[in-house]
Amino acid sequence: MPWSDISLLTFILILMVWCFRLMRKNSTLKRENDRLLKVTGAYVDMESEAKKILRTSTEVKTVKTLRERYDLSMIDAKKIVDSVK
Repeated sequence: MPWSDISLLTFILILMVWCFRLMRKNSTLKRENDRLLKVTGAYVDMESEAKKILRTSTEVKTVKTLRERYDLSMIDAKKIVDSVK
């Protein structure tokens, strides 16, 4: 096996390990963000706004509005809307 192949495989392995570590860090940060949202009361504000929007709008439009206002992912906005239904 030539040295170029060995070095390429080593480089790919290093990149894979680095990506795996970044994904784990991202998961940790998401959990911490959820915890902080609940502790600071921002989550409660989002829930009350979702209730208000649901009275006059559909569930889909409520999710879309929450995503736009709070820069949430679709999953997070959907969880908030589901929690107030």
